Amino acid sequence: ERGQKVPDPTPLPLPKSLEDIFLTEELDAQKLLGYALYQADAGGAPSVMVPSALRADRGERQNWGLSPKQPVAKERAMTVPVAPAEGDAQLLMAEAIDPESDFLAEKRQNLAAFRRLDADTVSALRSLCRENNVTMSMAIATASLLATSDVGNDDQDFAYEAYRLLLGVDMRRFAPDGDWTQDTLAYASGALDFTLRLLPKSGEAYAAEHENPSLRSRIGGVPFWDLCRAAAFAVEGWVKKGYAAESTRLFDLGVRFLRMQNIILQTANDPNTLGRAYSVTVSNAGVFDSIPEGGRYGGLRLAGLHFGISTAVSGSMVSASCLTVNGELQVTAHTATPVLNRSDLDSFADSMIRSLTIAAAEIMPMRRKGVPQVDNPIDPRGGVSSFYPLETPKGSLQCPEYEELKSSKLPIFEIDKYVGIWYELAFHDITQCNGCGCTQFNMTRHGNVIEDMFTVTCPWPWKEGVDGPWLPGFNAQGNRKLNSWTCNMTMYYKPSEPGVMLETGFGQEFDNMVLEIWKDPEITAETGYEYTRAIQFQCLGTKREGITFTGINFLSRKPIVKPSMIQEMFARARALGLEPYGSNDMHIVDHVGCRYPKSTDISWMGERPEWPAPILTGELGAAL
Repeated sequence: ERGQKVPDPTPLPLPKSLEDIFLTEELDAQKLLGYALYQADAGGAPSVMVPSALRADRGERQNWGLSPKQPVAKERAMTVPVAPAEGDAQLLMAEAIDPESDFLAEKRQNLAAFRRLDADTVSALRSLCRENNVTMSMAIATASLLATSDVGNDDQDFAYEAYRLLLGVDMRRFAPDGDWTQDTLAYASGALDFTLRLLPKSGEAYAAEHENPSLRSRIGGVPFWDLCRAAAFAVEGWVKKGYAAESTRLFDLGVRFLRMQNIILQTANDPNTLGRAYSVTVSNAGVFDSIPEGGRYGGLRLAGLHFGISTAVSGSMVSASCLTVNGELQVTAHTATPVLNRSDLDSFADSMIRSLTIAAAEIMPMRRKGVPQVDNPIDPRGGVSSFYPLETPKGSLQCPEYEELKSSKLPIFEIDKYVGIWYELAFHDITQCNGCGCTQFNMTRHGNVIEDMFTVTCPWPWKEGVDGPWLPGFNAQGNRKLNSWTCNMTMYYKPSEPGVMLETGFGQEFDNMVLEIWKDPEITAETGYEYTRAIQFQCLGTKREGITFTGINFLSRKPIVKPSMIQEMFARARALGLEPYGSNDMHIVDHVGCRYPKSTDISWMGERPEWPAPILTGELGAAL
């Protein structure tokens, strides 16, 4: 205004790059290899990266005894239009997305949805985070995972799925000499990832249990805070192993030597992933405090601040970018269409806010005897193969009482309606081999004694092309010899405790608890049984040794049921409190192509062993 020349601004020093900060130490090949293998293992494991709405119907499976697999959404074929891959893409895939399809990377569009969590709820949530020894970021990450399970799966998916989360990290916290940016604008962001195992539609289940607390037992339900602690455990492990530096080094090597940018562009049109590498990305930038108190600038007030990233080419199925402004949590949910549509994104954003609101209220906290293993939602087997006959780690948990677990909807238990033939749909039981199948229970009552004849085909069905002279061959009817096994698990009905039966087997005595019973009209019409599905639970242990054995059985009067029925049983088991006791480590029993014993009577089967043994009658047990 006075005609005086404004002096040129003094430039601030340009901050160093991440590579300049973290790659100053000499390369530790062993640590880098460890991180690379960790990433390869996480990336190779099946996880939910695209919604099941884009997948074909689930076909019938056969759980071959030599290669048992659990059913996951990823095994269902994609329905995205494809064409032969061309150019560099041929090196990575045989087919690519059809150039005429809206799924092509160049045609995908970003979508965003904006939500807020009010200041009072944020304050209450922050207090509960402190009580549970986790950060707000872990609560936000958990809510995003629950929301992802709501939009990532359809009614044909059942059992636990792996959801891989990419978490934005402020790398200034891990720099050798602290924050090097000196309050200048700088790129100081990194990321880590971890995987949690959840049931599909877990966010919806969490909301339903909040609306109707009778849906869960006092030790059951969607374990929001257990999931938060598992997420924190994964983050702490990443930090303690020094992976902040190794993630920077591995990314630097990829950019310099592997043409990573070109790989990202080519795989963006992979019809199996649509360029998605994660289930969900979460970035919580913390509290925006570079504003006056109350956010006021004269007569104006900063009401909100939303930010996001483009995921049209590559990234996650869905993302959430968060920032706290004036005490409110500002959430930007974003995705790419047609990977997800507007309705899906709104459902995701609403589910996130709803779960955080419910967690902040925490009307009925869980009251277990002891606490489960902190990493149970990450790996319930504690790193041990599913083939290994070892009880999964249970932390400090003790065996629960029947009244703590049983369903509030359980009908008055009538033993005569419970006996008869049951088919096992899934189990958690180290006494059962994962390579077996066609599992059947035939319960016959003799007064208060119940003869529970357990029969199984093992291995089932034998994989074609591996026959040899070391196998017993087939009988005159063309049935495999010596692959039918049985065991008499005698039970004693206790009229004073309806729903609980004292069972003997494997030299042990334990309570077999019936926790839930269904009465499905369509199964009743077909089989004549009033009780059509059931969940059984057994537990052994002492206060000193903790839990040494748990058994969980999903039973049905029909060997093959709709996937939605199995999923209902998984959700019910979690609601009753069985998740940390093994319901998140169940083995699915496929019954495709099964043949069952025509009788379990002594006249056909012979003596009833109390330990598993092959059926030797009927031409070596093959008369089915």
